[in-house]
Amino acid sequence: MAAVRLATSADAAEIVHLGALMYKAVGSKPTPTWAVDATQLVRDRLGRDLIGMVIDAPEGGLACCALVNVAPRLPKPGAMAHQMGYIQWVSTAPQHQRKGYARAVMAALLQETDKRGIEVVELHATPMARPLYQDLGFYVKQDNIAMLTVRGRPDMPIPDGEGL
Repeated sequence: MAAVRLATSADAAEIVHLGALMYKAVGSKPTPTWAVDATQLVRDRLGRDLIGMVIDAPEGGLACCALVNVAPRLPKPGAMAHQMGYIQWVSTAPQHQRKGYARAVMAALLQETDKRGIEVVELHATPMARPLYQDLGFYVKQDNIAMLTVRGRPDMPIPDGEGL
């Protein structure tokens, strides 16, 4: 199995490349402007409120990545931590899929959130990825539903049930 390591700001462009592949796979259309903005944001936030785990590709670049946004959380009865994590951009380059890389980076990312005392970690999953996340302890919440609004973007129609 390839080694998982903590992402650094030097990985930002490759992480965004993998993120773009993930978005394309679910029908979004990343633009060059998006890539430039996203690369700068990832570069600026890694090591602060953004944690990334990556696997280097033998041919150069990255084979796989996963990121978690760490954000403050208001106190909740029964919760000890006042931070939460939201996982994004779990993506594996097509030539490296089906090798267990996504599982490896997710396991490392969850170990890191445990080490930091982050109790609540959320994500959105594609139907194909759902079994992986369930194996890692994620479950579908039954007590409420996810809702979304996109504000200040009249150019962004919200299709039925589909989102950003």
